[in-house]
Amino acid sequence: MNTLKIVGLLCCLAFLVRSAHLPERSMDARSLVEKILGNIPMVHGSSVKITCLTLDPSSQSRNIPYQSMVTSLGIPAAPELKTVCRPLNQIDFTLEVCLSSMSAGLQLYQDVLGVLKERVTTEKMTGLLADIRDLLAQVNKMQEPGQMSSVAQYEASGLASRLPGDYEVQVATHFILVQLRDFTQNLKRSLRNVEHLTSRPEQRG
Repeated sequence: MNTLKIVGLLCCLAFLVRSAHLPERSMDARSLVEKILGNIPMVHGSSVKITCLTLDPSSQSRNIPYQSMVTSLGIPAAPELKTVCRPLNQIDFTLEVCLSSMSAGLQLYQDVLGVLKERVTTEKMTGLLADIRDLLAQVNKMQEPGQMSSVAQYEASGLASRLPGDYEVQVATHFILVQLRDFTQNLKRSLRNVEHLTSRPEQRG
């Protein structure tokens, strides 16, 4: 019994130490998210020359004719963070699932933006990729030791083989940046949820 108590105490202490670092790391990650959101319009402006493809939400109806092209290009979708990173008043919130989904999504954008970087050679695209790499590193630091081995590693999308010309590259760039903007906005909200873990330790999965 004493051994079990000691193990339990050690587990509690490990969680408290980890929790103490979570808010700080989450705030660092949110700073990178803000930077990425600020840079997306600049990357779009330097890469997409098709005038009807803009980031203005009021013009999104013009994108409807391109939806079939998005399907044929096989542009992958990131994990839905709203589903797995619910507010912490939900009893089934699981930190590791949330962080794993963040990591998987960032791996996805590393892949597809890396493909585009080979065709859209701008410093802004290079900078955006560097910020995503740094954000992925921050998210991974928030995971428990040993948990990263259980994270499903993202498999390459093979997008490069489906971009025969500059036109397809620009369409893919537009939609990937729109998806990245939505994903990072959801990631930002999810990180706020994670920051509450120290005050609600019972919500840990």
